[in-house]
Amino acid sequence: MTDPSFHFADKLSPGDFLDHYWQQRPVLLRGAIDPAACRLSPDELAGLACEETVESRLIQQRADSDWQLRHGPLDETDFAGLPGSHWTLLVQDVDKYVPEVAAMLDAFDFLPDWRLDDIMVSYAVDQGGVGPHTDNYDVFLIQAHGKRRWRLSFRDYTESDLLPDCPLRVLQHFDTDEDWLLEPGDVLYLPPGLAHWGTAVGECMTWSVGMRGASDTELASAWLEQLPLHEGRHHLTDHVDSSTHNPSRLGERDFAQACDTIRRTAPQDSPAFRLWLGRHLTEPKPGFEIAEEGPPHPRLLAQWFADELAFQHHPWARFANARIDPQRIALFAQGAAMELAMQAEAIVEAICRHRHLRPGQFPDCDTRLLADILGELLQRGWIVPDET
Repeated sequence: MTDPSFHFADKLSPGDFLDHYWQQRPVLLRGAIDPAACRLSPDELAGLACEETVESRLIQQRADSDWQLRHGPLDETDFAGLPGSHWTLLVQDVDKYVPEVAAMLDAFDFLPDWRLDDIMVSYAVDQGGVGPHTDNYDVFLIQAHGKRRWRLSFRDYTESDLLPDCPLRVLQHFDTDEDWLLEPGDVLYLPPGLAHWGTAVGECMTWSVGMRGASDTELASAWLEQLPLHEGRHHLTDHVDSSTHNPSRLGERDFAQACDTIRRTAPQDSPAFRLWLGRHLTEPKPGFEIAEEGPPHPRLLAQWFADELAFQHHPWARFANARIDPQRIALFAQGAAMELAMQAEAIVEAICRHRHLRPGQFPDCDTRLLADILGELLQRGWIVPDET
């Protein structure tokens, strides 16, 4: 079950954080997480980096502008002979492999579940890091072990500021506006686009809780990709001016018509669009698709209703819900939708709100409807028995 030591919101109320910091400005929360909750050793992290299915990177800085990058899976020879400083190991999606790491996500239950991307864990020796850079997502940096120096810059950087011919997106120059030293248990929140530079002070481990959010071009591309090409009803036509001797000239009417044709493909709020968006925002990364289970054994649900066990979200699933129309609500996960009657709204909202599910979270609900929904979720594999 949830460890209350994970709830760093005690340092700052969720409402205050969302109103004053979320996607606006950074905030440092000292001693916000019990370091004992960060149960993962450097050896365990290195073991994950050697697994075929785990995404990992080994980064070494040999000089100010000389960065070396090795992608996993790694092996013992990759670690042999490394110097005592200026290198770091990063492993993505650790929460999807290690339940003790996934439990940290309980600290962020005041944010939409579908926004939670992954927990990346890094181990670094003295002066290790990935250089000054920017990210296009929200991130919570949890100092698990050791110390790390974080420098922040409020300047706007562009592609021209990147170090050329570098395997990483490292900034050539960095103007420091804030300089903080994080110790075990400290949490630093950074909004998207804020330039930052983390450097290990001695050996350290940092957990990075990343929040995904599609860009405008990503959303538009995904929307257009799912439109059936054969159903296009509007086509460009030419407007040749009979008085011109240059029929191949693209005129003002051609540009205006092309813009109008493209605008016709823009989505309009509708049940179809709401279903598409919910599916798209919960689409899993490749390799993290959940295989459907068989129908759950009746005894499993009986034990749950008797409060003898709990269910939890599958560590690979991210949940969302939306009203589709006045009669229907949908529960989304894994890029799919469960469409239900509006009488299930309170049940759906509770399932999305709580990563760990107990009967007491569903007061005054239709128990038969709740059993049907939980049974469907178990069969889809979106929830599983909670063994933590």
